[in-house]
Amino acid sequence: MGVRGLTTYLNYNSNIFMKDYDLHNTNLVIDGNSLCAQLYRSLNCFSAFGGDYDKFAAYVKTFFKNLKKCKVTPYVIFDGSYEKRKLRTAYSRLRSKIYGASRLDPVTQGSLQIFPLLLRDVFKEVLKELTVMYTICEFEADDEIAALARYLSCPVLSYDSDFFIYNVVYIPFNTLEIKPKQILHDDKKVFAMKCRIYKVEFLTKHFGGIEKELLPLLATLLGNDFVEKKVFWKFFSQLKTPKGKKSKNEQQRCIHGLFLWLQNETLESAITKIIGRLKKKQKNKVFAIIMKSINGYNKKECKSLKYFNLSNDSIDDIIDIKMPEEINDDDIDNQSDENRSLSSNDESDKESNSCLDIEESLPEWFAEGIRHKTIPHSFTNLYTHHLHFCSPQAEDYLQDDAHYCILPILRYAFDMLTDFEQEHFVYVSREKDCNYRRIFVGKEFTVSKPIILPISQLNGSQLHAYFYHFFKEKLPQLNFEVLNLLPSNFQLFALALLWWVSNCDVSVGQLQSLIICYTYLDAIDEKVGSTRSYFHFNNKFSNKILELKGRSVTEGSDDLQMNKNKVQYDDCIVSAAMLLKNFEIDETIKKKPKSYNSRRIHTFAQFQCCLYAINSLNTLCGSPFESTIYSKSYNGTFIYNMALKLEKESDPVLYLQKYLFGATSVLCFYKSLNTVISTLINELNLKFKDCTMGKKKNRRRKTDEEITLLIKEFESEVII
Repeated sequence: MGVRGLTTYLNYNSNIFMKDYDLHNTNLVIDGNSLCAQLYRSLNCFSAFGGDYDKFAAYVKTFFKNLKKCKVTPYVIFDGSYEKRKLRTAYSRLRSKIYGASRLDPVTQGSLQIFPLLLRDVFKEVLKELTVMYTICEFEADDEIAALARYLSCPVLSYDSDFFIYNVVYIPFNTLEIKPKQILHDDKKVFAMKCRIYKVEFLTKHFGGIEKELLPLLATLLGNDFVEKKVFWKFFSQLKTPKGKKSKNEQQRCIHGLFLWLQNETLESAITKIIGRLKKKQKNKVFAIIMKSINGYNKKECKSLKYFNLSNDSIDDIIDIKMPEEINDDDIDNQSDENRSLSSNDESDKESNSCLDIEESLPEWFAEGIRHKTIPHSFTNLYTHHLHFCSPQAEDYLQDDAHYCILPILRYAFDMLTDFEQEHFVYVSREKDCNYRRIFVGKEFTVSKPIILPISQLNGSQLHAYFYHFFKEKLPQLNFEVLNLLPSNFQLFALALLWWVSNCDVSVGQLQSLIICYTYLDAIDEKVGSTRSYFHFNNKFSNKILELKGRSVTEGSDDLQMNKNKVQYDDCIVSAAMLLKNFEIDETIKKKPKSYNSRRIHTFAQFQCCLYAINSLNTLCGSPFESTIYSKSYNGTFIYNMALKLEKESDPVLYLQKYLFGATSVLCFYKSLNTVISTLINELNLKFKDCTMGKKKNRRRKTDEEITLLIKEFESEVII
């Protein structure tokens, strides 16, 4: 959560508290959740279209390749399940996310920080591809990140004000220059990333040698996930604060006042004065919270060492302070009432609302499952809190939550994790009024238990059986032998398509836009590279395109051809030349935001939910299928633009055949995928919605003319 206002305070005095630093030839502990978010923000992707995951993956690869160029070895740690103390914060943030996502469109997307559903998993895909070491904590990762950094004697990269309190070398992400520069080091030229570092010593020295053990008190007093700031209203009412300045708000003056106060205190005396200002029934609980906070910030034991193959011989130095005895109110100098503006007259008597219970440990099988990535992050709260939060994204907020279509999958995962013993879990859904509500997902969604043993005792084949059992119950006509004809990395994508069509209102054009997107990202990109600039593509391939215009085109075979390696390089150039512009936002949408079709976006948001849930269930069931590589199968902008074209056609497949005329092997690959998908859809007797109602009857006659115009337009733009 961080310490509210502390980043602003220290940035305002950054020349005092931060020093220039060249990041090179060192280990680096990275806050995974924070870096993922910051890289996405700096990329300025198109959230309004559901996520351009290929572009984000390329950006993340560049970042970690730059680290390697600077001889920096990264260790990445991610958060796990919410702790109980974080739940209220999670609800508060959810409301803000829902409100932000409801306003998302091509114009507002640059100013709204809404992260696409699959973003964190794409980030992890890149780490896996580049063999970057990472682990996932059972709960919040901050203590582990700091402990690992101390063990390795290296900096932490994050953007979280908590790390101003931890006794670590901290690099705030906003100070880091991502592009490496050459510097002289020991008379040798080396590559380094310019940045700024913060050390606790810089701060304590500035304030006359404050004991660093006192800093966690600052975080507690200003309010954190354990306790609200208003609990300490009486303490703040008697705290001296500097006189107000126009450039500093009340919170900034409060932080400065606390630093000045801590200068003259020991840990024991400060705790005594803080506890002395509380109600009697709050004292014990707040004292326990203060001690947990202090020991957390100074933690040495690090479970993550084991998962990075590092030895662990450190033991926590527990700071043991006794509960202060009762003291009188005059132990703190009384000040005039003019300083009481920081206090809260609405102090809650409900301690459960201000101080939440401390977490209990998880069973070993579940904790190990999180660490070894066999229990997906999306299911962790199902087990720890019997709770699942929606993930607000670009949707039509006049329609129901896009996640509703996956409630049966979530229920099955919940039953697996809890051995089919629980009556319900709570799904926190977004509402149409931009609020949220809790829905009890009961046994009406339950599928029968296929094996008597609990999940912790199942072997690989039994876990696989759980996956097949679910779909045999929910899609009884599904033919897995036909599904297995598809490329292995497309099978779960295809399964998600089937679940999507069976549970949502989908058009043929929307389905085809997803299949052609996979074809491009997985097959075409493999041959011509992942350039997304039409100008650069033309410059690179203009001569080749002119050469290909004069070649004779042969008819493709009707046999199934689903080996992307057989897709020809020349055909990929022809296809890319025709399709590349679909990766860009149409200028008419920017000029006329009302032309942005949120209903179409909503349908694709539902598909992302299906894709994510089915991949997560696959992981929980021991991965009987190869996981989908999201960055090689989904680009929201491309899919939206293709759907816009294809939904106008009575026969989208025929349109694509003419649109990509001349790219024989690409068409053969695409048509083979579509043939198998169509066979499965027909066997399941699934229906599509009709998007061509009200179109002119001569629409089909115009198809040939439109394709001719498209080709002519393309040829006229070739730069020689």
